[in-house]
Amino acid sequence: MAFVIRASSFFVKHYLKVTDWGVVFMEGAAIVSKRKFNFQQIDYVLLSGNNLLSFQVGDEVFKIPVKAHKPKHVNAVNLLVSKVNGPGELNTGGFPVMQQTTNAYPR
Repeated sequence: MAFVIRASSFFVKHYLKVTDWGVVFMEGAAIVSKRKFNFQQIDYVLLSGNNLLSFQVGDEVFKIPVKAHKPKHVNAVNLLVSKVNGPGELNTGGFPVMQQTTNAYPR
């Protein structure tokens, strides 16, 4: 099963698809960049206080806005965090918002 977060505008196509094997991230206007990552490649996941989801792969950071009132967005964030954390890690449910300087879910 896959969950998709769409945050496209008239000028920019922007989405994050979270699947059982990893994520597909697409962003772009005239030239669309589509990237695929498995969960083992993702180093950190962060959801800021203003609902901007970020994930880091190596030296690159990818960002997409999410809406807390949309169940599809909540499900996508929860699946992403649980898969990056791996088996046996605590998943508290809901949006995983952390504060201060430890703003990440390390793998």
